[in-house]
Parts: sequence; C-alpha cells; structure tokens
Amino acid sequence: MIAEQLIASGLDRLFAQTPGARDALARHAGRTLALDLALFRARLMIDEGGSLRAAPMDEPEAVIFLTPEVLLRLPAKGKAAFRELRTEGDAELLSAFNDAFQQLDLDAEAELSRLFGPIAGFRLAEAGRAFSGWVKQAAEDTARTVAEYAVEESPMLAGRADIDRFNREVDALRDEAARLEARLSRLEKAE
Repeated sequence: MIAEQLIASGLDRLFAQTPGARDALARHAGRTLALDLALFRARLMIDEGGSLRAAPMDEPEAVIFLTPEVLLRLPAKGKAAFRELRTEGDAELLSAFNDAFQQLDLDAEAELSRLFGPIAGFRLAEAGRAFSGWVKQAAEDTARTVAEYAVEESPMLAGRADIDRFNREVDALRDEAARLEARLSRLEKAE
C-alpha cells in the first residue's frame, strides 16, 4: 500500500537524522509493528540496520493506536503526546520504538521548508502553531464552560460558596450535638 510506504519512509528518514534512534530499533530486526490510524493500519517491519519498511499483511507483533486527538496535540505537546497512546502487543518492541521516537529532534519548520521552500515552510509551521494554540484555547474554554454549567446551571457539582456554607452548617450541628450531649449527661446525673 502506498500510504504504508510513505509512512515507513517518512519515519525512517526522521530516525536516520537522529543518532541512536536506528540503533534502538536494530536490535529488533525482522519484527513488525503497526500504526493504527483509525481509517487504516500501517504495518512496518524493522530491518537489520534499524530502518523501517512497509511490512507484509501478516499480524503485527505490536500495535500503536494513533487517535485524531493525539495527532492534533502533536504540534503543541510534541513527544509528550505519545505518552497518551494506547498500545498492545510486545512490550519490548513498543519500548524500543518509543525510545527511538523519544530521541527524535523534530523541527517541523525545517522539514516543511525543505519540502515546500522557506517561505511556504515558515507559513505552514506558523499556521500549525496558530492552529495548535487555537485547539488548546478551545479545549480550555470548553472545560471551563462545562465546569460552570455543572456548578451553576445543572447543579451536579457544588460551588465553593456552597461547600463553605455546608461546612459551616456541619460545624454548627456538631457543636449543637455536643451541647445537647453535655446537657443530657447533666440531666442523667441530676436524677
């Protein structure tokens, strides 16, 4: 499949630019893993030199599930976004791939400039940063709106003032119960 070849060659090119990344993969030569991209699964094989190649349609030994949410967070969070991934399969192979990926020194603007020229590369990188900032701001605004709704409109959660009032009422009730207990104790002794 053409998409698998593009993904394999793109990742291989990134790993080739990073010292030690291919070494982390070379110890797993002949093994296969898949990147599950929701719409399709890219199967990759590691060769003796630690390079990635498109793999046959066999069942992979490990799978990394790349959700659209993680792909959208990638420009903003970088390598940290990959900590949120769901994986399954051989833990040693997944760990080696993660080690190789964590060694990458990604410079999106340089890569885009190489592909599209310096001006277009800069503008595309700038657009990516702006979009990433917008996504982050939209997520924060949505979380704040949901929290406000849960507290104010549909009281599923208690607000700070309500919690403080409840605590004062509990303290007052505890004090009244202690006074009542002391009074009962005095009445019992009086009898």
